[in-house]
Amino acid sequence: MFRRSDRGGELPDERVLAARNAATQAFLALDDEQRAVADTVRTAAELGTGSRLAQEWNEIAAAGDAATSAYLTATQEHPLDGTRPVRGARDADEKALREIERAREAIRRFRATHARTLDEAEFALKNLPRIVQEARTTLVDARAAVQNAAASGVRSRRAEERLAEAERAATALDAPVSGLRERRDAAQRTLELARSAAALAAEAPRTAQQVRSALASIATRRSAAETKAGRIPPSLSALRREFSEPCSRDLTNAEAAARAAIADAERAITGAGRLADAGDWDEAADQVSAARSALARAEERHDAVVDRLAALRDIRADPARYAADARFVVRDAQRLVVDRGLVREYGAILDAQSVRLENAQQRLTGVHPDYWLYLTELRGIRERVRELVGRVRRHG
Repeated sequence: MFRRSDRGGELPDERVLAARNAATQAFLALDDEQRAVADTVRTAAELGTGSRLAQEWNEIAAAGDAATSAYLTATQEHPLDGTRPVRGARDADEKALREIERAREAIRRFRATHARTLDEAEFALKNLPRIVQEARTTLVDARAAVQNAAASGVRSRRAEERLAEAERAATALDAPVSGLRERRDAAQRTLELARSAAALAAEAPRTAQQVRSALASIATRRSAAETKAGRIPPSLSALRREFSEPCSRDLTNAEAAARAAIADAERAITGAGRLADAGDWDEAADQVSAARSALARAEERHDAVVDRLAALRDIRADPARYAADARFVVRDAQRLVVDRGLVREYGAILDAQSVRLENAQQRLTGVHPDYWLYLTELRGIRERVRELVGRVRRHG
């Protein structure tokens, strides 16, 4: 079974050598696999996605270390170079091989169980250099875009602010204390901010043109709003004269609110013009938006009064028609509920709307009935029925 070496010791036969070779190959594979997974677990932990993996991995890694120790002990005690006895080498190698294979299987199971987290960590690690380089390149392009916009006379304050933020974010790309997660987040933030800065700089000429056009058109709208505000008092007076006090109670301050909104718009328009003259087009655009919002508030106050007067005159002329329309909506919904076999679920709700309708009609009495309450109640009935019909249709 054994041969004698020149040193006087025993030399291994083929079976002993085969056992040693198998153990060695398995040991090398275990070392590669364990190191690779350990690196990925550390990466996942740095990214904040693998914190729960560490304890589980430590147990598996300990089994791998024990298997490695068994292999190294076998090779040290049985070097197979003729200096020590060969007897027991094969058993030691085969025992180490079994431990190694168990450790490798545990690593494979761990890798399969946490494949998604580990794959994402591997991808992030491999992809980081590309993202960092892309962030740096985009930052250079953003600097050029912002400088070109300023040189052409259409400075973009927002583009400059975004560029400054991108520059600050980029400082973490090369910081010696930055970990993987910090560098990845810094690269992504730099990339996003630089792209935003470049886009704002590119939009600056169009923003400037829009502001110039808006300043011309918004003056006309302001004059129209002033005219509408002047129509509020006579319309409100007609409301008070023709209808009961509750019909216009919520509109008492309509003119004052419209005038205040117009004053806000005037200040915003003046500010927009001043900022445009200074070349600060982003701020000017904000002021134009503020002026438009203020004028919309003024117009809404005018429309609320004028539309209320028209609506109440219309319902006063034929209140029964409004009731008939609402009754048709209720009955149409009742037919739908019956057809769908959902009377138990929705019948009582629709019956309640019919009662609301009858009550609204009965309250429409006196010399000056509260037509606004009547109209509001009918609108509420129609809205409640519309919402219920939607539920019925979704039901089946």
